[in-house]
Amino acid sequence: MNDSPAQLRTHYRQLRLSLDAEAQAEHALLLQRRIDRLLGYSRPKQVAGYLACKGEISLDPWLQNPGRHQAWLPMLYESLEPRLRFAPLRSGLRWKRNRYGIIEPDVDWGETRDPRNLDIVLMPLLAFDRQGNRLGMGGGFYDRSLAFRRSRRHWTRPRLIGVAHAIQEHPSLPRQPWDVPLDAILTERELILPQVT
Repeated sequence: MNDSPAQLRTHYRQLRLSLDAEAQAEHALLLQRRIDRLLGYSRPKQVAGYLACKGEISLDPWLQNPGRHQAWLPMLYESLEPRLRFAPLRSGLRWKRNRYGIIEPDVDWGETRDPRNLDIVLMPLLAFDRQGNRLGMGGGFYDRSLAFRRSRRHWTRPRLIGVAHAIQEHPSLPRQPWDVPLDAILTERELILPQVT
């Protein structure tokens, strides 16, 4: 399949949306077990997730009970080059829709955290391959926000874990110069550690 990134996005967006509510709920529960197992081994404290939309695999079961970890959620920080900041998930949190219609925390900038100060970022994917390449929605927000991981190899935080339904696996995705590679991929079926080629 030698499709363009736009064609790949359309294909995997439709594939993701083809999952019915029952499959989505089952995948979310299976994913929660995998997240709990992974976090139990690595013992991180600050873990970013996301609120699923448009067929993304849901983190809701984990977000409702993150255990001893502090969960953080992304919000769009408007600047010359829009980036993501992360707000703590807590009771009484107010919500808003960003310019893309995506629900995000409604907090002051001072309450947010730069991704450098997180232990793990669970990031949604449109597609992935076993080399750790990923296809996102095309806005570049995660790549811009995590660019420091690309330019300085000694950064070990945050660990970047792509999250997707297993059906979103692609044989081989092209890697762009600005792409920030994943440390691991989690699906409802398995934990995938990228193969170095």
